[in-house]
Amino acid sequence: MSYPKLSPTEIRRYRRHQFWTDHGIFREVFYANFHEVAPGLFRSAQPAPWQLRRWQSIHHFDAVFNIRDPGKDEPHFRLEQETCEELGIHHLPIPGFGSRDLPQKETLLHFLDRIPSSPPRLLVHCKSGADRAGFISVLLQHERYAVPLAEARKQLRLWPYGHIRHANTGVLDWFFECALAEMAQEPGLTLRQWVEFRYDRERLLQSFRPWYRMDWLTDRILRRE
Repeated sequence: MSYPKLSPTEIRRYRRHQFWTDHGIFREVFYANFHEVAPGLFRSAQPAPWQLRRWQSIHHFDAVFNIRDPGKDEPHFRLEQETCEELGIHHLPIPGFGSRDLPQKETLLHFLDRIPSSPPRLLVHCKSGADRAGFISVLLQHERYAVPLAEARKQLRLWPYGHIRHANTGVLDWFFECALAEMAQEPGLTLRQWVEFRYDRERLLQSFRPWYRMDWLTDRILRRE
């Protein structure tokens, strides 16, 4: 889909929204949560245009996986789309993944099946870079780089990524914990096979028990999406 070029006035307005309303002040001034987690695989919080330009000049991404799945007229989406077009890299929205929910089976299978053909050098981001970016990074490390799932799962941890497993965002950890438990009982079972033949989203959601005293941190203080 093509978008009309943003005017200077729109860019200024969108940047104000991104910096203040979308909490970009924290990502731009304090912590961008930017990391290389495998050769050519990077993860971060939502980048501002100047951050994306700087990182691209150093690391030469082929594509950006945007897991926020915002409305296509959201300021941060339009700014990122225009910056990617300017830099000549692909801006690829990845819908269907949440920080406090589990994806549908079809969404997971579709993403797993596109991994082998995904561009060589990738930046993966959500809003904070802590939860959805971590979940996708686990999948990419395991499926694309053959990192054992128990090791790849470390992409979901407090330091340095900011993931809080004891809050409602811990449902993402629960997904991999359940997968690993069943894969241990059936040697040779791959993650994709587990998703296709064993994954029961509703059962996993019902069996997950977060430490609710931590929800105030993710929901009210950190304002995770």
